Amino acid sequence: MKRTGPVIVGTLLLAAIAGVAALEYAGWPGLAPRLAARGGYGLRMDPASRVHLFWNPRLLAPQLRVIGTQGDTLADARDVVLAWQWGDLWRWRHGEPLRLRLVQAESLALTWQRDADGRTTWPLQSSAGAKHEPVAIPQIDQLVIHNGTARLDDAPLLLLGEARFATDSDGRWTADVKGRLRGQQLALDAQASAGLALLSTPQAGVPPVRLRVALSQGPQQLDFDGTAASLLDARALDGWLQVRGSSLAAAGRPFGVALPHTPAFELGGRLRHASGLWQLGAVRARIGGSRLAGDFAFDTRSRRPLLNGTLRGGPLRLADLGPAIGTDAPPSRPGRVLPDRPLDLPALHMMDARVDVALTRLDLGSPHLAPLSPVDGHVVLADGVLTLSQLRAGVAGGSISGSARLDTQPVPPVWLASLDASDLAVERWFKPDVKALTAHPVTGRLQARLDVQGRGHSTAELMASLNGPVQLRLEHGSVSHLLTEAMGLDVAQGLGMLIKGDENLPLNCARLDGRFTAGVLRPRTALMDNRDSRIDVDGSISLASETLDLRAVTRPKDFSPLALRAPLRLQGTLAAPRVALEGRRLGGRAIAALALGSLAPPAALLAFVDPGEKLPPVDCSLTPRQSG
Repeated sequence: MKRTGPVIVGTLLLAAIAGVAALEYAGWPGLAPRLAARGGYGLRMDPASRVHLFWNPRLLAPQLRVIGTQGDTLADARDVVLAWQWGDLWRWRHGEPLRLRLVQAESLALTWQRDADGRTTWPLQSSAGAKHEPVAIPQIDQLVIHNGTARLDDAPLLLLGEARFATDSDGRWTADVKGRLRGQQLALDAQASAGLALLSTPQAGVPPVRLRVALSQGPQQLDFDGTAASLLDARALDGWLQVRGSSLAAAGRPFGVALPHTPAFELGGRLRHASGLWQLGAVRARIGGSRLAGDFAFDTRSRRPLLNGTLRGGPLRLADLGPAIGTDAPPSRPGRVLPDRPLDLPALHMMDARVDVALTRLDLGSPHLAPLSPVDGHVVLADGVLTLSQLRAGVAGGSISGSARLDTQPVPPVWLASLDASDLAVERWFKPDVKALTAHPVTGRLQARLDVQGRGHSTAELMASLNGPVQLRLEHGSVSHLLTEAMGLDVAQGLGMLIKGDENLPLNCARLDGRFTAGVLRPRTALMDNRDSRIDVDGSISLASETLDLRAVTRPKDFSPLALRAPLRLQGTLAAPRVALEGRRLGGRAIAALALGSLAPPAALLAFVDPGEKLPPVDCSLTPRQSG
């Protein structure tokens, strides 16, 4: 009898274990439908459904439906396989998003809807839980649908559309989605060889398969031909990408990439993606009339997405970046020339960037200005602060170097620029359309310094608030003799130049030393000196009001029998400048001529005789650099 008790207990224990094993093997018949009905999650299962609770937890259901909180059918799936881990369900019950390791169905009819606050009628909480709370999209490691349809209405994603999925007899998989994304028409067609999942993770071990995708959003068109492990999250993506559209900004906006506004473009390259790192290499792009190339990487794993890369190629036409700097639309105020359309500065907060620039040519968009060639620099965007450093550009036998910075954190944004120009041949850089003078009215090597800062949301606001010094000096220069005489209104010598032909006079000095204050440039020193004359300029140029008020006084050094010698005034606006004589000085000479003519008519000419002046030499050196 003493041995009978343990034997009975052991027998019962073995029987219990055998019974549990048998039920586990059989899938616990009837258990899954009862638990689903009592759980309060809107699940309705076929009575023949089976569930395995140990080792590899999973559910096998001939039919599975999800009933929403308003009584509507949100999902109807056939031949369903669900796999999970108990730890995932424990974390879900404690507030984390629901995670399923595998969702597979032979067919599926799905409706997904969230309002602007992220609320959904999906019963993702039990009947005892709070209702109508915002919910996250469930995380599904691997989602495989052989045939199905989906209706999508997701306000947070700005997505409204319908999708269809199908697998043919050879296992080839196709999908198409039509609808609207971020307010624009969306159409997607995808084709893949057998085995492509809609969603997967690296742990799922899904090998990459052949994938072709055509995506259109309004005028934007994207084509991809390569391999992938899944469609919706683009795991293990590797293939050739072609994109074309109306603007780079429009193409990048749905993906959270801040790109400049541009004309129509075409772009191609090799696209690869793994674990949140997107790489686009061997890029060849046409943007308007520009031709560009490069290699880029976009990392979405960090707190803020980061773009790294190198921009190469050329030419880059400044006109193709016109929309990015507001020049694609005329100024809103009549008679203005500076663009006042607000720049898309909020886009600079969408990501960070580090891009090296190595262009063969930058076309400034004017036949009167020589292009920059080559152009090198380093662009950094961090927390809304855009910095251009290590800038160096060749132009007209010389170079331009310096840095610039835009800080969008203050309101209004702050702009700073520090630039140096060295040895620019002005006759090659600036080519005015003047036929009556020599081939090059002004020659020489330009040296310049610019240290300015401003504030504003548009180019016009920035220019209207500029502060800082400007210095220009022309070395080894020359100026048209006829132009010099015209500035001094020397009629006699001007006629002589017209008869015998113009020539250039060597310059002793040509310089400008001034300062911007609230958008107004006032020269402290502005002169041009040669053996014949010295021209002094004063006044102001206002970028705030876009007006001119300059006065040029020519002081001849040689004798002239007939010279009016009246200052010239350059006035008006940047859009419509006008040149006039200063009437007071000219009137004085006219009165003197009338007085002399009353004594003896030939004596009237004496009022216009100019004996010239003996002028001291001028200082033509640049002053030490000043901070803005």
